[in-house]
Amino acid sequence: MKKPLTHTLYMKRLSLLPVFLMATMIYAQESVSLSLKDAIAYAEKNSPVLQNAQTDILIAKQTVNTIKASGLPQVNATAGYSDYLQIPGSYVKNFLGGNPEYLFFRFQQKYAANASIGLNQLLFDGTFFMGLKAAEDYVNLTNSFEIKSLNDLHMAVAKAYLLALTTSKNMEMINSTLATLEKSLSDVSTLNEEGFAEKLDVQRLQLAVSNLKVQKEKLQNAILVTQNLLKLQIGMDVNNSIQLVDNLETINSLIPLAETVSNSFDAKNRIEYKLLNQTLGLSYLDEKRYKYGYFPTLVGFLQHQETTNRSEFNFFKSNLTPNNDFIPSTIWGLNVSIPVFDGFRKHSQIMDVRLRREKTLNDIRNFENAATLEYNNAKLTYDVNIKQAETLKMNLDLANEIYDKANIKFNEGVGSTLEIIQAENDLKTAQTNYMNALYDLVVSKLELKKSAGTVILN
Repeated sequence: MKKPLTHTLYMKRLSLLPVFLMATMIYAQESVSLSLKDAIAYAEKNSPVLQNAQTDILIAKQTVNTIKASGLPQVNATAGYSDYLQIPGSYVKNFLGGNPEYLFFRFQQKYAANASIGLNQLLFDGTFFMGLKAAEDYVNLTNSFEIKSLNDLHMAVAKAYLLALTTSKNMEMINSTLATLEKSLSDVSTLNEEGFAEKLDVQRLQLAVSNLKVQKEKLQNAILVTQNLLKLQIGMDVNNSIQLVDNLETINSLIPLAETVSNSFDAKNRIEYKLLNQTLGLSYLDEKRYKYGYFPTLVGFLQHQETTNRSEFNFFKSNLTPNNDFIPSTIWGLNVSIPVFDGFRKHSQIMDVRLRREKTLNDIRNFENAATLEYNNAKLTYDVNIKQAETLKMNLDLANEIYDKANIKFNEGVGSTLEIIQAENDLKTAQTNYMNALYDLVVSKLELKKSAGTVILN
């Protein structure tokens, strides 16, 4: 029986669905190539941590605008309407004599309306001017916090990139070694089948290949973990795919240390020192602000008001008698507020500021000492790491030479598989040691530049 045309078209479209899904997955998983500088630039645009630091600056600026607004003219307009459901009145002694002794009068009209506009201007308030100066300095403080957040972000991204890069590089070395071992296994298996090699040689190589594949599987998971960490640091969707294009040697050359190491260390170059000093400066402004609270506050005002009282609701009628007119009144003047006694509130506020300042001074002294120790330790670590990297590079060259000679001997029939496996293990160990030493060297250079208060990348 012939199937309906609509069903046939439906089945054809359904058969194309896997192709469409596969194409979508390939497109979605398109890899993004990243150098270290690319990763840092991406983080500067997309990191939520840095975006919050930048938002803090905008918040601080709005705080300044809010304080400034209180010193600008304040204009308010009001309007009111009243309908007395019961009109109030008063008893007045009968001035005509006789009875009744008291007369009851209602002086209020049933309907009343008023409209007014007033202006207030702060003329003098010491706390206002000190608060405005403190708020502006707070903006500078948030700017410094942004610089610190940026430096911390650069360091975090660099370390995450180096870790992911080292893990990927170890995978490249394992793949290279695995390819060599698999070729040796294939050659030895052929020789064994022809009677020129022992079964034990084949088994040794099989064991070495199997162990290396297990390490490869573990490393594949580590690569995903380290790359996801990097994506998290730079603010990228962890479902995206990335490819690291730098190598450790390149990154090492991008981080010169001549200026950092040659100059004498000064803790004042650190952004943290600047932050502490800005906090100290704010404490002095706070103390002045509270002291100015003992001074009078002077405010000028100007107000215009118009009122009317009517016996009937005729607000939308014209040609009314004069008693229905709005009666204007205008007033200006000065208000002085003199603080007399506040229950020692300002005194307690001043003492609180002074105690906090003592803590800040202690923090500054402690930071100078800790920063000097951090720099000295970073320099010692760098000196050790650079020597280790040089030594392990020579060991790697030697391991490569030994491995090449072992292969030559085996191909000429004068070597053994045991010798090849041992040479391969030594080479793999030398490669791993050198990669780890190079990673430690680059990280120690970053730490040294950070401890000296200089940018980690030029």
